[in-house]
Amino acid sequence: MGAFERDVVIVGGGHNGLACAAYLAKAGLDVVVVEKRDVVGGAATTEEPWPGYRVSSASYVVSLMPPRIVRELDLKRHGYEVSIVTPDYFVPFPDGTSLTLWGDVSRDSAAIAAFSERDANAYVEFDRYFDHAARLLKDLMFVVPPNINVRELPKWAATAGKFRKWSGRDVHEIVRLFTMSAADFLDEWFEDERVKGALATQAIIGAWAGPMTPGSAYVLMHHWIGEIDGHAGAWGWVKGGMGGVSQAMARSAESAGAEIRTDAEVDRIAINASGRAVGVALLDGTLIRSQRVVSSAHPVTTYLSLIGTERLPGDVVRDVERYRTRSGSVKLNVALSELPEFPSWEHETSLHRGLVAISPSIEYLERAWDDAKYGRMSEHPYVEVVFPTAHEPEGLAPDGKHLMLGFAQYGPYELAEGSWDDGGRDEFARRVFDGLGEYAPKLKDSIEQVEVLAPKDIEDRFGLVGGNIMQGELTPDQLFGFRPITGYGDYRTPVGGMYLCGSGTHPGGGVMGVPGRNAASVVLRDHKRGEFVDRIKNLGR
Repeated sequence: MGAFERDVVIVGGGHNGLACAAYLAKAGLDVVVVEKRDVVGGAATTEEPWPGYRVSSASYVVSLMPPRIVRELDLKRHGYEVSIVTPDYFVPFPDGTSLTLWGDVSRDSAAIAAFSERDANAYVEFDRYFDHAARLLKDLMFVVPPNINVRELPKWAATAGKFRKWSGRDVHEIVRLFTMSAADFLDEWFEDERVKGALATQAIIGAWAGPMTPGSAYVLMHHWIGEIDGHAGAWGWVKGGMGGVSQAMARSAESAGAEIRTDAEVDRIAINASGRAVGVALLDGTLIRSQRVVSSAHPVTTYLSLIGTERLPGDVVRDVERYRTRSGSVKLNVALSELPEFPSWEHETSLHRGLVAISPSIEYLERAWDDAKYGRMSEHPYVEVVFPTAHEPEGLAPDGKHLMLGFAQYGPYELAEGSWDDGGRDEFARRVFDGLGEYAPKLKDSIEQVEVLAPKDIEDRFGLVGGNIMQGELTPDQLFGFRPITGYGDYRTPVGGMYLCGSGTHPGGGVMGVPGRNAASVVLRDHKRGEFVDRIKNLGR
């Protein structure tokens, strides 16, 4: 059938696909990335929905990308610049008060003291607890999860070495985080409902769950492990928008020799008679032959559409079909004539360089989830907003104009009554702006353009099945060696020479690049093993 054209072809130019390409190319492999859209980055892109506006269409801030990846891929040299979003969170309350969290323990404790002295004291220990738990979990981020079978017992033994410094109490606390609700967890620490509401925001980001849902405590922990320039748990604004992340990764990959093709949609994975992946067939009929294929596309799409059920064992098909990838996330991109004022803001520094969240209590968040459970968009949605033009006054909007990017929950993928296409987007936007307007009275008068991306829009544009921004729910049965499915948590698939590297693999969602790096390490290991076997065969001839 002829020689292989490439060592590796990577399906999808999302940030994990680009990271994987960069690592493989740096290791000397001949790599090509094929991306169906005309721009790379997947959900981490900067686009122009209106003339003169450059908008981070889906993801809008970074936090989870480890400094190790920034350093190894030399992203700063390739244009990656980040400014800290500060304050971390500004949360206004209906009674006219507000709570501002800066990511500084003493300052935050003092702010909490205005609501509860007991909670202020508890926050110091709470921060210490989460910092310790985050360090433990960071050790596992770069682990290739062993699969659950007898053959991999040696790998489990090696992985167990990562737990050497874990005490019995550490293990118990991590188990609690994976199984508890955020509400129960926060109840153990705090008494004031406003304080708990402000801290519960990250427990529902991207989750098809509420703060009282078991397992939501881990979602809170998942976001806590991030950092920006040593600032733990901080969010960062990327110069040029989230496309800046992807462009830096693309430049890193290209500088190492990788090729990136856009407008190149994959129709199917090419699999030979022996059941091994030997390249990809594009929609235009082009066949790119390669020794190995890596997909950063959603696991469900990769398995069921690109590989095909007829090429997979029945139990694998069943496991993929029951992989949960639901969502209630809605993204709102808004053009403003001026930045809004929040009367409850009491500090001299600019609020607009921070993040504003409407989360007055855990009950507020849970009632928003209650609506979604029954197919209704939340009557009073959770919403958080950032103002990119406060970080980057020039280049993102026309002179004198501004941007507000909002992330909201919950809007079900399918509405029980009506539809997103029949006024649903406008209605959800109205509810979000009504909620924000309670704390920023002049906001609605400044709105000039609105783009609403419901879960189906997020799926259609970015390939995130169900609109789930994590490429699958972060639940205990879909994490570590079980992500995306049991038996194939090590980035390999049942198809020889075929791998996954997207957020649907360990350690999960967020703009971090870790799945891409981990997958690259597995591909390199297999590639070197294959070269060794070939050399042995040649010696025997």
